[in-house]
Amino acid sequence: MTDAQISINHDGTGSVTIDGETTTITASGAAAARQEATAHVAKRAAELGRPLPATATENGRTWPLLIGTDSTVTPRPQDDAAAARPSTASAPSAEIPDAQADPDVTRSGPVTGQPAPSWEQPATDPIIEEVPGAQDDLEATRPRAIATQPPAAPRHSAAAPQITSPAVDQGSPVDELHTFREVQSDVHSSVAPTQQNESQHAVGPDTDPEVVDPPAAPDADPRYADWSGDPRWEALSQQPATQGFRGALNGMGLKLAPTDEELAQRREALRQEIAREEDARRADERLAQEEAAQESRRAARERAAAEKDRAERAIIQTPLEETKHVLIANDKGGQGKTSATFCIGATAGRIRGGDVIAWDANETRGNLGFRAQKAPAARSVVDLLEQAADDFTTVEGSKRSTLARYTRNQGDNHFAVLASDEDPENQDLVDGDAFEKVNEILGRFYSLILIDTGNNHRVSHFRAALAAADQLVIPVSAGDDGAHAAETMMNTLDRHGFGPLVKGAVVLLNDSATRRGDVTGVAAKFEQRVRTIIPIPFDRVLDAGGEIDFDALQPTTRAAYQEATAEIARGLANTKE
Repeated sequence: MTDAQISINHDGTGSVTIDGETTTITASGAAAARQEATAHVAKRAAELGRPLPATATENGRTWPLLIGTDSTVTPRPQDDAAAARPSTASAPSAEIPDAQADPDVTRSGPVTGQPAPSWEQPATDPIIEEVPGAQDDLEATRPRAIATQPPAAPRHSAAAPQITSPAVDQGSPVDELHTFREVQSDVHSSVAPTQQNESQHAVGPDTDPEVVDPPAAPDADPRYADWSGDPRWEALSQQPATQGFRGALNGMGLKLAPTDEELAQRREALRQEIAREEDARRADERLAQEEAAQESRRAARERAAAEKDRAERAIIQTPLEETKHVLIANDKGGQGKTSATFCIGATAGRIRGGDVIAWDANETRGNLGFRAQKAPAARSVVDLLEQAADDFTTVEGSKRSTLARYTRNQGDNHFAVLASDEDPENQDLVDGDAFEKVNEILGRFYSLILIDTGNNHRVSHFRAALAAADQLVIPVSAGDDGAHAAETMMNTLDRHGFGPLVKGAVVLLNDSATRRGDVTGVAAKFEQRVRTIIPIPFDRVLDAGGEIDFDALQPTTRAAYQEATAEIARGLANTKE
């Protein structure tokens, strides 16, 4: 029979000799050298198609082994071991029978303190009893293979000094008398049969020991009752030992079940993992609930906004039985009158589908024509009075196409602009009588007329516009000066008999990027005097002062002007001429 000779040194060097052919081993340590040697012998065993006997020598000690084709390492059957080992008749303590007969002899060897190589297997009962707690561990770690010999009689020994229990790592002290021959003999003599047909499963030199009936899963223990049926615990509890004495034996190819202590560690690790998973699950549930709540609130807000939008559009689309006039006024400049006129016109025009005109009735030169979209011919209200007013005195001359030559169509905004003259001297021609003439012409073709006024409520055409107004809109900035001017104008209107117009007014409270006045204080001044106050957010497009692109406004700005236009329409629905 081919016999492999393995020699391992403490520094990781060594050699393997098979059939006279020697292979040198150089590894990082003794443990790595053993693994390399085992793999080398297993390769030869695979070539032969059977386990290969081997004799391992390390630190002056010898172990008879049987290395399988899959690198498993098992004790060599006792007969083969005796035949393979050189005779040691001159050393009485090396004979197993003598050692068993005289326990004192087996304990006479000194403890050297050298590391125990991993070739070593568990010792026999008398010697293991010297190691605290090792006897119970040994009984649980013995492989459950069918023995070829009847169990040996129990040994009795006197009290012995305590030594450190063998461990997996190198460096743990062990009694030198724990030779592998004793371990091999004891393992074969102390393993009880587990099946009736044990003679059919005897271990021979060319077969691996059969491992059967691992320890019961911990879920059978009441301490682990709560883990019964858990697939992860079922799999985890059935895995071979990886720690302690059993882990060392499993490292040599055995498959021993873990100790209760290792099972407890696995159970605790699994419990912590499950706890983490449960925490993560609960966190996900909370997040999902929060997201659902946020989604519900968002959906509720969206539903409310959609309902508000439908209601506002419905009131803006209310048919007007007669022409209505909306006066946008504040005695102080820079309060946003022109911006408000354009945005209200665009909102009403888009929702009503036309039928809206914005008229710049400033007593000097207004800005509405500059802020609105331009026309090929820059005609104004003065041009209308001078060139076409007489045409509208006859039925034949009263044509919308004639009026369209003097207004500026605002495209997708679906309203028109009648601009003031760019020459302030010409604009003076628009007095009270001229206002009434132009207003009569516009009323023939438009049902909603927005009037952008100047800063002087004493001029005749402002008084004419005031007399025609059905709804008053007062733009106010957040500063105190604008609020004061608006308050003064309302006081004047009250004195001249326009109190109902003031009471039904809509105040547009404009936010500003540069003027941070007391918005709450300004609103408090008007809330008892007007019908409603609507905040208008700051918008860079309007603040720039150039031509207004209504689509470029922020959604919040357009929404605010839609709300304002709806309030204006609601006020118009309650007025009669």
